[in-house]
Parts: sequence; C-alpha cells; structure tokens
Amino acid sequence: MWGRRRNGGTGPVVQAAVMGAQGHGKSTLVRALTEVLPQEFRQPLQPFGQFGTARGPFRLHDSPDLDTFRSRIPAGAGQLHGALLVVSAEDGPLPETREYLAAARAAGVARIAVFLGKCDLVIDQEIAELIELEVRELLDELEYPGGHCPVVHGSALQAVQHARSRKARRDVVRLAEALDGHFG
Repeated sequence: MWGRRRNGGTGPVVQAAVMGAQGHGKSTLVRALTEVLPQEFRQPLQPFGQFGTARGPFRLHDSPDLDTFRSRIPAGAGQLHGALLVVSAEDGPLPETREYLAAARAAGVARIAVFLGKCDLVIDQEIAELIELEVRELLDELEYPGGHCPVVHGSALQAVQHARSRKARRDVVRLAEALDGHFG
C-alpha cells in the first residue's frame, strides 16, 4: 500500500503515516505541510500529503480514523520510515492516541515524531509542556524512546490561514526539519 518510489532522481520518497485522535488536527497538519512548505522554500505545489524538504521528497499517508489506520498499516509498515503522531495541546493524549501507538508498535513502525498542535488555543504554555511530558511518557510506555522522539509545538491551522506570515509558517517548517532529521 505504501511504497518507495523515485521522484525526479532525488532518491526514495520518505514515507510516513499520520496518526492521532479524531479532532486533533491530522488533516489540517497534512494540508499545512503540503501548502505552506512550497511557499517557504519556493517550490511548486505538490499533491495533497506530498512535499519537499532539504533532504528530498516526503509523502504522508493520512488515515481519517483508527480503523482505516489499522487496515492500512500491516500492508505498508515495512515501507514506512516512521509515523507522525498528532496530539492536541488542548486535550492531550486520549485513549485513541494510545491505540494508534499500540497499532503502530504491533505493525513494526520503528520511529515516531510528534506534532503538538493547537498550541495557539492554550493560554498557559506550561500546560503544553505538561502535555508534551505526558506524550513522552506514553511513548516510553509503548516502547518508543520518548526522550529521543522529536516533539514540535505549533498550530497547523494558523499556518494554513496565515500562510504569507513567516511567523505562522515557522512551526510547520520546524516540523519538516525535525522529520528530515528523524525519518530521512
């Protein structure tokens, strides 16, 4: 289902699944990466879920729900470079978050990066930091190296709505750099 392919001679496409509880902003984040990064790096617009970074092309596979994720991941886990976990800073990790991570672990997904989204809606940034600690503990509990997984705080919606603003794009660019380093 998820395969590596060549893109213009730049090497294999980095493949990553996107997972997280419903309403935490998975699709908005994929949209932000797809639309905002080409503006930042003056690249042509790519199809939904595809973008280029300093290392090369990426393709994100956005599953709308846990059942879809579970049905797709066994067929493609060996071809994935990792998974991007999206967690809302408003809600923190939910039971569904744990289920996504358990499904990824069972399928053999070795690397996880985290986007702690909706940070613009959290008034006290200490809450976002506590949510990050909670996510890292959950990763450790499910045998991922929580202390070594990149966690980027931001707002995908702000990046999409204010794409002309460098400040609004900053968090999405930081996430792309973290993905480059962790998955690339």
